[in-house]
Amino acid sequence: MKFKRNSNMIWDVDFSPDGKYIVSGLQDSTIRLWDVHSGMEMKQLLGHSKAVLSTQFSPNGKMIISSSTDKTIKLWNVESDKTLKQFKGHFDYIMRAKFSPDGKFIVSCSVDKTVRIWSIKTGMELKVLKGHLSHVNDVKYFPDGQTIVSCSSDNTIRLWNVKSGKKVQTLEGHSNCVKCVDISRNGNTIASGLLMVKFEFGDYNINQQ
Repeated sequence: MKFKRNSNMIWDVDFSPDGKYIVSGLQDSTIRLWDVHSGMEMKQLLGHSKAVLSTQFSPNGKMIISSSTDKTIKLWNVESDKTLKQFKGHFDYIMRAKFSPDGKFIVSCSVDKTVRIWSIKTGMELKVLKGHLSHVNDVKYFPDGQTIVSCSSDNTIRLWNVKSGKKVQTLEGHSNCVKCVDISRNGNTIASGLLMVKFEFGDYNINQQ
């Protein structure tokens, strides 16, 4: 399937949970929704003032979260195209914003070296996770929603306890900045840009953090 050409840089894409749609974030500050079957652009979400670096559908497919170099995170209603909430607190470009598995929270990371947790219900910042020494490039929840993984230009991957906001573990081994990270569905393996790390939950007890 080929999608309509666009002269703007596309920073991020994500499938809807049902696999029928794709959302993309572009350099021109727009968010675009695409029909997978036809390859046609269905709509644009307008509201960011600068490049959109990340986009993601909520677990139920009814909302989209986006982050931007305008230092804001926006929550969108897919059906109405309206902005539901705006999250402010980061001091620099927001590289990624991702939903928790239950869709109740958002985790974000930024060039300001922090990871932040937000409540979707209230729009309030709940925790600021500090420890990275350089830009935080990517962040995700573990499938159980109890742990967060982040990666940074400080060449490390870090694991955080969601409840306490404390660092659980630092994974080292990269010789350069770590640009992206992902977690297997069973939560046992972390994949990063340059290496694969086997991760056993028995290696630490997150309840002690």
